[in-house]
Amino acid sequence: MELTRRNFLLGAAALGSTLGLGTLAGCSDGAASVADSGTWDKEADLVVVGGGTGQAAAIAGAAAGMSVILLEARNMVGGAMAFSGGNAWLANTEYSNANGDSYDFSKTYLDHMQMGMDNEELVVAYLNNTQKVIDTLTANGVNIQPLPRNGQYQPNWEGADVIGRSCQVMGDNDGADVSEAGGARLNSSLSAACSQLGVEVLTNTRGRRLVTNRSDADAVPRVIGIVADGKKGEVRIKANKGVILATGGFEWNEKLVEKYVRVPLKYGLSWPENIGDGLLMAQSVGADLCLMPHTFGMPCFQAHGEYARENGQIMSMAGNAARSNPGSIIVDRNGRRFCREDSSYMSINNTFGGYNNFGDEGYTADPAWWICDQLCYDQNGGPTGTCASWGYPVPEIPEDDYVFKADTLEELGTLIGVNAEQLVRTVDEYNLHAKDGEDPLFHRGEVGTAGQPAFDLQVMEQPPYYAVAISAGCCGTIGGPQLNGNAQVMHVSNEPIEGLYAMGNCAGVGGPGPSYGGEGGTIGPAFTFGVIAVNHMAEQGQNA
Repeated sequence: MELTRRNFLLGAAALGSTLGLGTLAGCSDGAASVADSGTWDKEADLVVVGGGTGQAAAIAGAAAGMSVILLEARNMVGGAMAFSGGNAWLANTEYSNANGDSYDFSKTYLDHMQMGMDNEELVVAYLNNTQKVIDTLTANGVNIQPLPRNGQYQPNWEGADVIGRSCQVMGDNDGADVSEAGGARLNSSLSAACSQLGVEVLTNTRGRRLVTNRSDADAVPRVIGIVADGKKGEVRIKANKGVILATGGFEWNEKLVEKYVRVPLKYGLSWPENIGDGLLMAQSVGADLCLMPHTFGMPCFQAHGEYARENGQIMSMAGNAARSNPGSIIVDRNGRRFCREDSSYMSINNTFGGYNNFGDEGYTADPAWWICDQLCYDQNGGPTGTCASWGYPVPEIPEDDYVFKADTLEELGTLIGVNAEQLVRTVDEYNLHAKDGEDPLFHRGEVGTAGQPAFDLQVMEQPPYYAVAISAGCCGTIGGPQLNGNAQVMHVSNEPIEGLYAMGNCAGVGGPGPSYGGEGGTIGPAFTFGVIAVNHMAEQGQNA
């Protein structure tokens, strides 16, 4: 046989499957078999692995007449989605187009979001299917309606000036508790729809291994089912049409984060179950990967991140809430500002990847420092006051344990280990322009975000001064298996892996792309590629 790139990659993937791919997963989890002669415990047309945004795919499948099994690792469905704002960013729909949007206008904005990367196939697929998401969900009791504001997170980009792209659940759905807010309400409505459509939901059931077959040893594998760890042990589930991976990101898997993510990321703003199950399973059958260094994130106070990690809890949003309070700035270990503090949380989180290439070297913002004066502290109830006023929980950590205080900026800089002289110069420069309501260095206060007005600038000159360590946090990693426009997972040989699809933070899709479109910028694209996957399955025959 002639040794070509395709043959080499297929052979390597087959060998990896035989050996269990321990080098990829660090254990047997996620390994695939070349041939599997085991019997099945359950069978369905569609198996969805992950009960957060994956519920939308389950609804679409059941509505199309498929039998559906939904696996969820936790003891309840919802995932990180249930603790989000509950919005879905859906561009080029009847809602947004009624307010001046169009395919071309949306695509102009989405092209900015690619940051120079070639994701054309996924962008086009997204824009051509967003209306199908709304139609599918509303037809099955999930009443998605547009928000009455411009929810774009980059309002200064061309293609941003439009209302109606960000949507949320409005109104009633039998069995759903719509008195809840945000992600909880969205989750309740999706869960009720799944129940009404007869979706079989298996909680406390973690997908562990994809089952495949091959026409020969050199062929791209076909996924025909999945092995999961359930409440009573191993359960083998046959998927007649396909498996959709919707397991969330890998932000709680320290080894994977260390291997792939470029920003010094320590804290996950999600459930600890997000350890990359879907990524590892996809890798085990030879999936190509993309967008691995990128994350959907927001800054967090380091103390709150450590508390969340040690206690297995959702991380506090206090750092994100306080970052742009008037009368505060964020500086790196050199005592310099490095970001526009009032930009979107996604944008500011990416700026924490700065690096010193002199002296001891290392990241300059690991951690960074949120600095404020007494006036700002009093106006906002300390570093956590804004977060509490927004209704988000704050861990009960005594402020003395993580808030540094000094009578002068020089003393504060010395106390926290940043260049004290430079910190003074930084605040002096900030104050000089803040008095005139300007920020020529980072343009803070010039534009709002997601329909909100720009924050006012306020000088910092009332001692004492306060500092809190702040680091990059993560709502979900973006990287994962490369998809095509049908939401199929692509093999390293650039061929689709039949029977395997992915969506959400588990898939290498993003917004689409490495940036974040607006309110609901993860949920909307996740729903869209879930619906795309189901529609493609419906066009195919049996998956065996």
